[in-house]
Amino acid sequence: MLTPIDIDNKVFKKAKIGGYDIKDVEDFLVLVMSDYEKLYKENNELRGQVQTLQESVDHYSSLEAGIDRTVENAQSEADSIKLEAQKQAETIKSSAELDAKQRLEDLQRQIIKAEVDIETKKNQMRIYKIKVQSMLEAQLKILNEEEG
Repeated sequence: MLTPIDIDNKVFKKAKIGGYDIKDVEDFLVLVMSDYEKLYKENNELRGQVQTLQESVDHYSSLEAGIDRTVENAQSEADSIKLEAQKQAETIKSSAELDAKQRLEDLQRQIIKAEVDIETKKNQMRIYKIKVQSMLEAQLKILNEEEG
């Protein structure tokens, strides 16, 4: 790419016949050089802006990648915590079910023991009733024999 200095330093050979007017050529070259210099500066500024924008894009891409990794790590950690919580819930549930089953069995044993105790008391009551009845009958028999 030509620079404004290249245009400014350009020297044309003089033609012997039918050449251009040197002053017109030089005046035109001054105009071209002035416009070209403006365009050249704008081009350099735009390249600088493009480079700055590219650096910004690279920076934000890097941030995005970091955020993506952070989100992935957070999701992984959340999944891990969820799995651990499910395991703990299963352990608690199993323990509670086992405890409830043992308590139920204990209650059933207590009920059976209470039923046996009630039956024993009923039998003892029948025996006591028979003894009292026998005793009363014996007393009545003695009373009846004394009267007679």
